[in-house]
Amino acid sequence: MGSRSGWSLLASNTVVALIGAAAMLALVRAISTEPARIEHVDGRVAPPEIVVDRWAFAPPGTLSHLHSAPSLRPSFPGASEETASLEETPQATAEPGPDETAIWSTETRTVPTPRPSPPSTGFRFPWQRQTLPARPRHYTLKARLAELSPGAIGRLEKRFEAAKAPWPPAEIALIAIKDEKALELHAKPKSGPWTLVHRYRVLAASGKTGPKLVQGDKQVPEGLYRISLLNPNSAYHVSLRVNYPNAFDLKMAKKEGRKDLGGDIMIHGKDLSAGCLAVGDEAAEELFVLAARTGLAKVRLIIAPTDLRHKKLPEVAASQPVWLPGLYTEIAAAMTPFDAPQNIATSSTSSTPVNLTGIMSLFGQ
Repeated sequence: MGSRSGWSLLASNTVVALIGAAAMLALVRAISTEPARIEHVDGRVAPPEIVVDRWAFAPPGTLSHLHSAPSLRPSFPGASEETASLEETPQATAEPGPDETAIWSTETRTVPTPRPSPPSTGFRFPWQRQTLPARPRHYTLKARLAELSPGAIGRLEKRFEAAKAPWPPAEIALIAIKDEKALELHAKPKSGPWTLVHRYRVLAASGKTGPKLVQGDKQVPEGLYRISLLNPNSAYHVSLRVNYPNAFDLKMAKKEGRKDLGGDIMIHGKDLSAGCLAVGDEAAEELFVLAARTGLAKVRLIIAPTDLRHKKLPEVAASQPVWLPGLYTEIAAAMTPFDAPQNIATSSTSSTPVNLTGIMSLFGQ
């Protein structure tokens, strides 16, 4: 009889041990140990997070001993001093006895985000069934273009067909008119005139008439610019970076002793702006894809205070820079090759003379 009780006790203990081992195995498998390294297009790495590498059972005093003797800390491939080799921290405690004979600990390290979801299996423990919070995606330019191009190009082809403009264009020009909150897209083939393809509505743009002079003035720049960068990971969907400050801006600032001119001026999606031009997501996608397809070297950008093709030059206040009338004259001259939309009245057309000297050199800055 005693023998049977002994065997029953052994069998029950074995079953409990197997269940515990299975639970621990599932817990370890649920922990990601090697997430992919994600980088931005400018080389910046996504923010780090703490990931559990290994669960360990340690006697009391082990953790404090390791912290007091760094040379005894274990290492792992790729560890760097910048991310603090290994940080051991108690995560949970076993049921302590009177003498607190042991504790549970984990080995953790700092790694880039995002962490992949646990592997998909038929059975899931309760903690595996929880939906992990969504993490922001980090795109390469190539991946973002592959995602957006089919829809954007389909819309662009229809716009070009309606405007009777050759597709694809060899060169494009964007003309932003601040007081009308409009952004015009013009295109041309290798040989031939410019054609107005579409007029996008600017949903948000801060500031007033006048150039951007310093960081924080929330002004949209005015002048002749280029697109210097395409950002696939913009907080405003996607964006095209304006090369403000250009050589002209820097030259005038140096003469006047101005510093900290600001930057990060974008044409982007959404409908919020502080010195940028927000045109909504679909418009931003079209311009983003078209600029990439055409080549940034073939994209011109004119930002004008008003439509100088049929309006006279704005009056310049005494508080504004003395060089501003000359800049407005240059902007007016740069706008002359581009047709204005037909639905805008031209009765107020001005015969203000313009000087073509230096226009192309300004575009090249």
